[in-house]
This record gives sequence, structure tokens and C-alpha cells, in this order.
Amino acid sequence: MIRIVHLADLHFGTEHPAALNGAADIIHETKPDAIIVAGDLTQRGKRSEFEAARNWLDQFAAPRLVVAGNHDTPLLNAVSRVSHPFSRFDRHFAELTAPLDIGSWRAVGLNSARGWQARSNWAEGAVRRSHLDIALNAVGDRPGIITCHHPFVPPATAPLRTRTRRGVAASAAIAPSPVRLLLTGHVHGAAADLHRYQGGAYLNLTAGTLSTRMREGHPSFNMIEIDGEHITATAQRCGPKGFEPYTLGSWQIDPDDPAAINPV
Repeated sequence: MIRIVHLADLHFGTEHPAALNGAADIIHETKPDAIIVAGDLTQRGKRSEFEAARNWLDQFAAPRLVVAGNHDTPLLNAVSRVSHPFSRFDRHFAELTAPLDIGSWRAVGLNSARGWQARSNWAEGAVRRSHLDIALNAVGDRPGIITCHHPFVPPATAPLRTRTRRGVAASAAIAPSPVRLLLTGHVHGAAADLHRYQGGAYLNLTAGTLSTRMREGHPSFNMIEIDGEHITATAQRCGPKGFEPYTLGSWQIDPDDPAAINPV
């Protein structure tokens, strides 16, 4: 069985110390096969915040895949945010952005964040088809995971509605591919959405936050278990008594039709 820890929105600078400590204890105890971080490691894109985020992640022995979020650009430096928005992120995390082999699966990162956009909410995501094609080529013909900060389409139960540019087209593009999981963040709430198309299907899991910037009332992160064709996702939610598991769902990939994913 494969076990993956799915984190997002750590927001160092506004981090939740108790939640970070509790999450670290669970990660050390469960010894996952991989840790995937779906963006917003910092609050303002400050060097000290990147250093704190990297130091926290470096305590874990598991292989890691990290992508940037919109908060991982220099908030207070407009020139840098436009000209080279991810230079600080790259300085601290470039070595953790390479595709990751997790058993028979391959996980690939995609940057959906932008330092600036010509629309009122520049923090919303965008997908370039050329970048998506590179990610799909990196997955190849293996069961695939793509991680990015922004959900392609708004999660049904998330506390924040998203407007990812070209997200609907990206969603339709990955459905017939070998990608079975899209791991995202941004909404600060745990959610699971199964997207079906005529040519295929994929599961979008969004992770909560381990910061004080809570939208659903508590910090959380996800644990994903893959046993053959069976996928189970559990949100670990931090309450007054510490972290408690909350099942997001279980799904089965049809062995006779790998494009079919069904809830169980």
C-alpha cells in the first residue's frame, strides 16, 4: 500500500504552531511514502518565511514534491512579483519540484500561481496548456498524480469558490489521461470531487491549511492511501483534543476500464 501526506497552505508567517507540531507527530508516526505540498508555503513570500517552511519540511525523511502558490511571490515587492515572482521559491524549493515516483505511481508538479494577472483578483490561478502538456508527458503511461495550488474547477463543498483561468479546459484535458488524482490547495478546506467525462475521470482532492487563516474553523491536512486500484482519502482535522480523522471518501479504479473511477 502507498501512503501519501497531502499538505497545502502552510502560510509560514501566519502558521498555526500547535497544528504544525501535531501534524509533524502524525507524519513521523505514519512514515508516509511521499509528502506532496500544494502551494502557499509562505504568507508574504519573505525569505525568512521560506527558510522556516523549508526547515519544517526537512525534518521528514519521506520524498517530497512541492509546488508554489500565489502567496509564494514577494507580496511587498511589486517589481519582483511581476519580473521574477518565483525566484525566492526556487532558491529554497527548486530541488523538490521534480517528478516523484511513488511505487507504481508518478507525481508531477504544475505551477498554477501567478505573480500578477490582468484581472481584479490576481491571486486566482491560471493553467497554461503548454505547461500542462509537459506535466502529462512527465506522467507518461503510469498512474498519475498532478499537484498544483489551484483546483481546476471549484470544489463543490469548499469554503472558497475558485476561478482558475483555463481550468475547465485543463480539467477536460487530464480526464482521458493516466492522471487519476489532482491534489490542490488554495481553498483552505478539505474536499473531494470526482470529475467524470466521456473519455475518463479523475479525483480532485483539496487540502486544508495548517495556518491561522482558517476558513472551515480548524486546521487540517490529508492522508491518502492507495492499495492496488483502491483509493481512500482522510482529512486529519485539528480540534481541541488534537487531530482527529475524517473520511473524505473511498474510490475504486475499474480494472477493466482504467478511465473509470467509482465511489465505494
